[in-house]
Amino acid sequence: MTESPTPAEGEDPTAAALAEALSAEHAAVYGFEFVGGAAGDQPRRERASAAAYEHKALRDALHAAAVERGIDPPLALASYPLPEGRGGDDLDVFAAGLEETTMSACLWLSASADTDLRITAARILQEATVRALVWGAELDSLPGFDQA
Repeated sequence: MTESPTPAEGEDPTAAALAEALSAEHAAVYGFEFVGGAAGDQPRRERASAAAYEHKALRDALHAAAVERGIDPPLALASYPLPEGRGGDDLDVFAAGLEETTMSACLWLSASADTDLRITAARILQEATVRALVWGAELDSLPGFDQA
């Protein structure tokens, strides 16, 4: 799970939150492409492909939002952590974790002073929650928040 963005002195908290959300989308695209390739059954491959497509659209929307606001968008990394196991249950847990990371990353964006970014973040939170449930995650009363 990602840690909350901590803007440096004088840095715009919206820029840090947007960068964190975009970084989570980069990781989700990478992860779901992996799940789609590693899945041994057609339904799981199709779910992973659909999730990758949705995360690509979200990634592109967040990238465009950063550019529109004069924020330097973070680049995708060359690779991201992958699950050790390749079985169906391992892939489901991994996929649900990708969605949970996305939810956590978008929480701070949902507190932005920018109304359009708040609406986008709320939509991402809703959609990621539904996808996490499809992958077998349990519903949290406050999706995206760390449960202590």
